[in-house]
Amino acid sequence: MKQAYFRSTLVVFWLSALSFGQYFLPLGNPLEEGLSAEGIDRVSTFLNQMVAEKQVPGSVAVVVRNGKVVFQQASGWADMETNEPMRMDHLFRMASMTKIITTVAALKLFEQGHFTMDTPLETFLPEFSNPVVFDSYNADTQTFNTHPAKNKILMKHVFTHTSGITYPAFVGEGKAGYDKAAIVQAFPKTNAKVTVAEELRKLAQLPLTHEPGESWTYGMNMDVLGRVIEVITGKSYPDFVREEIFKPLQMNRSYFGTPKKEWKNLAKVYTSSEEGIRPYEEMDLNTNLSTDNRASLDYYKAENTQVAFGGADMISCAQDYARFLQMLMNYGSLEGVRILSKKTVQMLETPLFDVQSSDRVASQHGPRVQAGLSVRVMQDELAKFQLISTGSYYWGGYFNTQFWMDRPEQLFYIVLTQYTPDPSEHNNKLKHLVWGSIAD
Repeated sequence: MKQAYFRSTLVVFWLSALSFGQYFLPLGNPLEEGLSAEGIDRVSTFLNQMVAEKQVPGSVAVVVRNGKVVFQQASGWADMETNEPMRMDHLFRMASMTKIITTVAALKLFEQGHFTMDTPLETFLPEFSNPVVFDSYNADTQTFNTHPAKNKILMKHVFTHTSGITYPAFVGEGKAGYDKAAIVQAFPKTNAKVTVAEELRKLAQLPLTHEPGESWTYGMNMDVLGRVIEVITGKSYPDFVREEIFKPLQMNRSYFGTPKKEWKNLAKVYTSSEEGIRPYEEMDLNTNLSTDNRASLDYYKAENTQVAFGGADMISCAQDYARFLQMLMNYGSLEGVRILSKKTVQMLETPLFDVQSSDRVASQHGPRVQAGLSVRVMQDELAKFQLISTGSYYWGGYFNTQFWMDRPEQLFYIVLTQYTPDPSEHNNKLKHLVWGSIAD
C-alpha cells in the first residue's frame, strides 16, 4: 500500500515540477523524510474536500522538510467563473506575507551597520519625532485627545509591531479620526500618483495606539521599514528588494508590479457571503480594508513599479516563497548565496518582546504576544496544546495566505488562497493536519 502510494505521489511531484523550471527546491520522498503515508493522504483529502464542500474556491499548498518538497498540491479553482483550475504555478497577492520580505531587506542594512535596534526612527524619518499617544476621540469636534509619548519610537519597535503605529483600516476606538487622514495603506492604483513617503508623513501625524515598546499593534511598520530602506540606500524599495532578495534567490516570479504576460496567471480573489463564495470587488476593498479610493485590486498592473508598500504589495508564487523560507531555514543562505548572517536569522525568530495586546489581529492566539522581527513566535504556553514545536513562527496575509516555520522539525509549509474572510479556518486546520503527518 505504502509503495503504491509512494510511486503515485512521486509521479505527481515530478510532473508538477516540470512546469516550475529549474529554480524550485529539490523533490523528496515524504516517507523517507519522516512523514506518514496516512498523514499525507489526510492532508490531500482535506484540501480537495474543502473545495468540494465550497468552503474555499481553491488553494496551493507546499510542505518542505529537510530542504526537500515532500508535498505539493493545487486544489480547486483559480477562477470559478471560467472554471480555470488552480495550478501550482499560479501567482497570488501575498499581502502581509510581504512583511517578512521587507524585514529581511531591512536587516541587511542592520547587518551593514546603518543602524542598531536602539536607533530612533526619527533618525531617518524626522516626521516621527515627538509622537503622541491616543487617549480618546471626540466625534463632535472630530479631534483626538492625546498625550506625549514617554519613549521615542526605536527601530526595534518598528520591526516588532510594538511601535504603536497602526493600520487606520484596522483600528478600533477612534477609527473615524484615523480614517479622516485618508491614507493609502496598500495596493495603490497605477494612476493615483501615490508616494509612500507622503502617505507616511500623514501617518506620522496620527496618534500611536500605545506607548512604544509597551504593547503590540498590527500596523504599517513594514511600510515604514520600506521607506527607511529608501532613505538609507537612495534606491526605491522595490528595486532594493529585487536586487538584494529576488535576484540572488532566483525568485524569478516575484514582483512589485507584474509583467503583462503574467496577469493571466494571477488567481482571482473571492469572499464569503450569505449566498456563498462570490468575487471580491473593489467595493469590498474600499469597505473592508482601504480608507482611500486610490487603492485598487488591480495595483499589480503597474509593471516594474518603483512604488510599493513594504507591508502588502508583493505578488509571488509558492515556489518562490519556498526558496525564501528555505533560505531562513538554512540560517540565511541558499545554494551558495548568503542573504543574512546566522546570528541575524536567530534574532529574527527569537521572541524579543513579550507584551499584552488588545489588538484584534493578536486575538487569534490570545492577548499575550511574543514578537519576533515581523513574526509571531509560539512559545511554551501557546505551543503546548498544538502539534507545532515551541519556537515555531508564522505570518499570514489578508487574502488568506500563510506560512509556518518549525526549525526543530526542519519543516515549513505554505498555503495560498485568495479568499477573505475565510469562515472555515481552512489554513489553521491544514496546519494541524500537516504537523499530524510527522512520523519521525
